[in-house]
Amino acid sequence: MAHTEVRPLTPVSGFPFPVLASPGCEARAEELAARTERVIAWMTDALHIAPELRLNVADAEDWSGVTDMPLYGMPRTIAGATTVGVGEAPFYAEQLASYQPHLSPATRANLREEYGEPASLIPYYEAIHVHELTHLYHQQDWASYPDLWLVELHANMGMVGYIAEMEPDMLPAMHALTTVVYEMPVDSLRFRALPDMERALDDGLFNFSWYFFHLTLAAEELWETGGTPLFRRLHEYVRARQHAVAPGPVTRDEMWAVHPALAQIMDEWPGDLMVAAAAAAAAAAAAAAPASAGAEVAEAVEVPAPLESTD
Repeated sequence: MAHTEVRPLTPVSGFPFPVLASPGCEARAEELAARTERVIAWMTDALHIAPELRLNVADAEDWSGVTDMPLYGMPRTIAGATTVGVGEAPFYAEQLASYQPHLSPATRANLREEYGEPASLIPYYEAIHVHELTHLYHQQDWASYPDLWLVELHANMGMVGYIAEMEPDMLPAMHALTTVVYEMPVDSLRFRALPDMERALDDGLFNFSWYFFHLTLAAEELWETGGTPLFRRLHEYVRARQHAVAPGPVTRDEMWAVHPALAQIMDEWPGDLMVAAAAAAAAAAAAAAPASAGAEVAEAVEVPAPLESTD
């Protein structure tokens, strides 16, 4: 078997954390490292935790040697290292193309205005870089994520909050792609319920992005409602779940204890509303039919006490 040699990345000095770059990409690495430094300063002040980190800025040739993310150009944080690409990635165009058949002329025009023609999603994925840096605060002493949708919601709050306060010029690029979710064909999605977000990864980026975009919109509402204190309280709640022996599924009561706006997100999650409507229709149909013998009685489930949270 032929041996593929992994070329070493080049250290980039001048930052309070290690920065490594593909040869020839040092200037781009300095730009991204400067933003990383700003994000970490802002987020550490917000969450009262200072993470350990390393930033990898890799081209397509070096990508697989520094991250487990199969899609070149998709920012990824794992084991205290955040890896980002240096430029345009092939899947950016593929992602946009997957939405095009479902978009109105006005939305297509908005995407062209924001990302150019031909389109470049680099500005959007620079915002996702901020999202991934929030995951550093999830991984400092955690073995796993307790609930993917909740962790992604919190990381989106970090992205939204930082951009709104520190780099508002990035907001249009974040919004433009996010709002295609209003025109995505929900009926065709295999997974829609909040707990199924992790399973949506198996169904491809289209289904997963539907979740991600809705959680971005939810994060914007949460940030407007509670700002930094709510961002910190949600982090404390997720952290407590990670360290619990058997946390069970996230409940509405627990979300309400953190903040009523979080319970509202669960109540109004579009996928769950569709599932509930379908269940109601099925129940109505069953009620119209003769009752069947031997119907099972659902076992009562004890609702855990709401967590106490502090600002």
